[in-house]
Amino acid sequence: MLGVSPMNHSHRKTIPLDLAAIRDRLDTTRGPHYWRSLEELAATDEFREFLHREFPEQAADWPDPVSRRRFLQLMGASLALTGLNACTRQPAEKIVPYVRAPEGLVPGKPLFFATAMPLGGFAHGVVVESHEGRPTKIEGNPKHPASLGAAHAFTQASVLTLYDPDRSQVVINVRRISTWGTVFAATSPQLETQRLRKGQGLRVLTDTITSPTMAYQLRGLLDVFPEAKWHQYEPVNRDYLYAGARRAFGENVTTQYRFDQAQIILALDADYLACGPASVRYAHDFAARRRVRDGQTAMNRLWRSRRLDASPTVAPGRRQRSSEATGSQPGHRWRAATASRARLSSCHESCLGQCRHHGVLYRSCRGEVG
Repeated sequence: MLGVSPMNHSHRKTIPLDLAAIRDRLDTTRGPHYWRSLEELAATDEFREFLHREFPEQAADWPDPVSRRRFLQLMGASLALTGLNACTRQPAEKIVPYVRAPEGLVPGKPLFFATAMPLGGFAHGVVVESHEGRPTKIEGNPKHPASLGAAHAFTQASVLTLYDPDRSQVVINVRRISTWGTVFAATSPQLETQRLRKGQGLRVLTDTITSPTMAYQLRGLLDVFPEAKWHQYEPVNRDYLYAGARRAFGENVTTQYRFDQAQIILALDADYLACGPASVRYAHDFAARRRVRDGQTAMNRLWRSRRLDASPTVAPGRRQRSSEATGSQPGHRWRAATASRARLSSCHESCLGQCRHHGVLYRSCRGEVG
């Protein structure tokens, strides 16, 4: 990577901007107008030339493409070099069999283990496929209620962390390889000092812990250091959900939705099919109600609203394409400001109480919220 040119384009010429002309253009503009930069708003000749050469850069200055004869020459040389490389004799290696083979292990035949993967304090039931003691594939456990045989991207990608070349395989201290004995020798005097102070000033920072074994060990540590503090932190937490639960129910609770029984679903800026601890189960139940077969003749309906500033701007007259899983499923969408979210919710509640016809519901709410 040392010879790769930097990704920033410092050699590009800075496009001059006429701020006065830009202000005059904005004063004469009526209606919604979107732009990605001041250069695009100015629409100068230099910027149009830059867009023409952007994909790929300087494409207009490229010479004539490679001819068919030259292409076949290069491909023939590449295939010849590949064949020469295959003639290299590999060094001999010895295969050492098991002295005591693990019970039930047959080389080439995978073993499957049922376990659970914690994510944000919630467990996902999974089945791990293992070859000769090495995990190779993770799928959902069909008998676990949170997965029902499915797994999200985080679960399936977690097996790659075991084979990450940057994963530390030894103890590192100041960028040097160390040992556990050195770690214990360095921390023992400090722990003895904290023991005399009953752990005052000692802090333990972890992610959300729901494992009984880990919680038992941390409580044992706090018994030895009663003045110590244990802090739990998640970069993507659920504090706002718990705050809403305290306002609605008076305590911290986790809401569980029954999408397998819902006929009409209202999602206010929520991506429940891809985000959250129960997204796998929600996606399963949501999809089951949309299958018209085996005597089921009606589908569920999804109504969704997003903030006006929730997605990147697009050119006027073009429809915004959502990258969210829930955003690609609704039958009707609204783009509403955050201030009108309460009116939108109350409008849907009143409409659902008055009628069941989806067309009347759609027209009524559109006229109420705008």
